[in-house]
Amino acid sequence: MSYAGGFLQGSQGGSQGSPGSKRSGPSALRPVTIHQISTAQQAHPEAEFYLDGQELKEITFVACVRNMSRGTTNIGYLVEDGTGQIDARQWVDNAGEENEQSNEIEVNTYIRVLGSIKTFSGKRSVNCTRVRVIEDMNEINFHLVEAAYVSMYHQKGGLPGAAGGGRADHSHIQAPYAADAANPYAAAGGGGGGGNQYSDLPVVQRRIMEFIAQEVASGESDDGVNVGAIHRGAGGNTSLDKVKMELETLIGDGHLYQTIDDDHVLPTN
Repeated sequence: MSYAGGFLQGSQGGSQGSPGSKRSGPSALRPVTIHQISTAQQAHPEAEFYLDGQELKEITFVACVRNMSRGTTNIGYLVEDGTGQIDARQWVDNAGEENEQSNEIEVNTYIRVLGSIKTFSGKRSVNCTRVRVIEDMNEINFHLVEAAYVSMYHQKGGLPGAAGGGRADHSHIQAPYAADAANPYAAAGGGGGGGNQYSDLPVVQRRIMEFIAQEVASGESDDGVNVGAIHRGAGGNTSLDKVKMELETLIGDGHLYQTIDDDHVLPTN
């Protein structure tokens, strides 16, 4: 179930690690533009990246492939999204699903990238843990709006009319978003709005996401929610194999990420 495949993971913003390393810590997937990647701040060359006062652990963006090169173990992309351009690299297993999906990508194709920022010789690039082709062009505009909203949320707090108004006290925020009604990205069980964010998912996937959100809200799942527990708590009459398949889909679509191993997951928002 692993989509990890690169040499930069977790919070080691400018440092290198081993391919396949697991992301740990709280949910931190952040929608960004390439301009935001380029302007993210570092205290020093090896420090973590920060944007709007929030650490950029894992990022996602939508961009058009302007050039690409295939190697034995990786694929290099030059991508741009109208705000800038950047190099991205995806490490692939020749027999894996990632390689099959990468074969669909061509120059001038729009893609969604999940990954993390790395630096080498002062130049920033993106280490991809997941790349997929954009099938619905509405996703391009939606992503730009989402990235702008999240940035404004961190800069100025919740929507107009939220308690206190103006810039909010972010001391209570569990990265990357506050768990309150003014924040539509909060997990179910974290405040008003509950599980409505999963209403467009298929039934089994919705039950899985709602169960995981409840476990996260209980505060007892820092290392992630175990696949077996998900099957028992949300599987119903669904087989374990089917639950695992649905989890793979949720990971691939960016709703979940793996933590300490392949059998523990947390929501990305």
